[in-house]
Amino acid sequence: MTDPLTSRQIENEYDGLSNEETIEFLKREVLRLRDASSNYFSTALSCNTATFSKGFSQIPAHGSAPTQCKERLVQIQELDNRPRLNTSSYVNVVFEEEEKDVAIQGLSVNIADSSVYPASIDLHDNVVDCIAGLWNCPKEEQAKDSKNFAGAGTVGSTEACLLALLAHKFRWRKWYAARHGLSETEVIGVIPNIVIPTHYQACWEKAFRYFDVQPKFMYAEFDKFRINPEDMKDLVDEKTIMVVGILGNHYNGTYDPIWEMDKILTDINKENGFQVGLHVDAASGGFIAPFQDNIPAWDFRLKNVLTISASGHKFGESSCGTGWIVFRHRENLSEHIEVEVTYLGGISYSMTLNFSRPATGVYVQAYKFLRLGMHGYRRKVANQLETTMLFRDKMRALKWTNGEPLFEICDSDQEPGLPVFAARVNPDLSLPFDDFDLQHAISEFHWYVSAYRLSFEDFGNGGKVEPLCKDKPSSASMFRVVFKSNLTVTLAENLYDTISDVIEHIKEKEGEAKTKEDESDTAAIAMTIRKAMDLRSKQLRKKKNEHFIQSTCCVLRKVYIAPHRF
Repeated sequence: MTDPLTSRQIENEYDGLSNEETIEFLKREVLRLRDASSNYFSTALSCNTATFSKGFSQIPAHGSAPTQCKERLVQIQELDNRPRLNTSSYVNVVFEEEEKDVAIQGLSVNIADSSVYPASIDLHDNVVDCIAGLWNCPKEEQAKDSKNFAGAGTVGSTEACLLALLAHKFRWRKWYAARHGLSETEVIGVIPNIVIPTHYQACWEKAFRYFDVQPKFMYAEFDKFRINPEDMKDLVDEKTIMVVGILGNHYNGTYDPIWEMDKILTDINKENGFQVGLHVDAASGGFIAPFQDNIPAWDFRLKNVLTISASGHKFGESSCGTGWIVFRHRENLSEHIEVEVTYLGGISYSMTLNFSRPATGVYVQAYKFLRLGMHGYRRKVANQLETTMLFRDKMRALKWTNGEPLFEICDSDQEPGLPVFAARVNPDLSLPFDDFDLQHAISEFHWYVSAYRLSFEDFGNGGKVEPLCKDKPSSASMFRVVFKSNLTVTLAENLYDTISDVIEHIKEKEGEAKTKEDESDTAAIAMTIRKAMDLRSKQLRKKKNEHFIQSTCCVLRKVYIAPHRF
């Protein structure tokens, strides 16, 4: 006998349907049930493009078997670029099987709820302590009743930078109100500023726009992206909440001279009675510089460094979305952004912008610390820098037809910096192709190398596009190759061979163009790059295989004429 609840569900399911419509509905149900236990490629789903394939997708009316759901998502991901061959990104994409298990373990833990997940919260705090120790945070400046350093795991270094800004801002606001005898309400109306190099990462654009902060820029010279710390003397004033130094900018991997910035900021504060602090944006360098030799103090060993942020998911090797912020101390700094939550059955403290989030990043970061240890990190960094140097030397040796260097090296080279190779097509050669043409040509072989303009949006001036460097126009460009740990010597050699083959083909095409009557048509030379690479790719495939693939596709199109509803 059918229970009442089931009866009502059946009535609601078929309510208003005619007998014919009910039969048609049941036919589709049978088809779905059959497909649920069938091989994906023998089901109607393989021809269905109605869900997640085009714009304005909708949640399907009925669900599918788990293996089939996974297969559909696998197919979508297959259309992405190959993560390991993406040399533009700094984000780690390689994980051991045990590491993946740990990541899944963290998915079910809400790291914001300390009353339910106290052991995971302790793990989080211990990871923060490890990072604070790595950056030489002074233990003697911590609160007497504190068991851990002040800091937090964040969603990438973007959130970490924004948290640092807010802590500095509230610290400054308290100081500024006392200095000018303003009330809490009055001081809110005063718009502060931060002093920052133009080669900042995107999170700072959000800071300028979201948090009512005026940027004041230090412009770098193109050579190694050097900033002149002396410029701070004309930029820092009583409305400056902090100065930002970047430990490894994402354009070419060079380090700002934070050690020099600290000395000058000490003088500025002393002369003017200010209390401006330094924030070190170590998104990329925070897990590289501690393992490099002969680098001046850049971290909490410097008295003006109050906050340091880093991406755990970059050279810290954690999973995407992992970031860290460490404060020099809690008093009059991190305490300004702490929130106490009592509605989860206990007392939880939060200083992040978002609240509930999985503990995946914390777990994977802890796994990496246990897996590598200090010695492992040092060895890993040494391997990355060594591979970068080998690749750089090969690229430096590439010549154009006139014997001149084809590329101008733009990275830190022999100076301390990130494992990044950066260069640009030698502008002195006046060649009919640029860094972007090279990027597109290389992509034909699945390598993704990022080219970009030397410009930035000045949100202190309405978002106007300005030159990134004081001595180069905004139209200038360059490209970079980030040597993550998975970009081994073997892969680096293949990337070099690919670039070398591309260049040799361009040289051949230029020679052919010069034999034509119209030798002045340099635009024709530029147009050959993509076409030449298309031709070269086709030559690598056998015509017989191409014919087989095309024939098979035609058969499949005839068999599966129309998409099926589900």
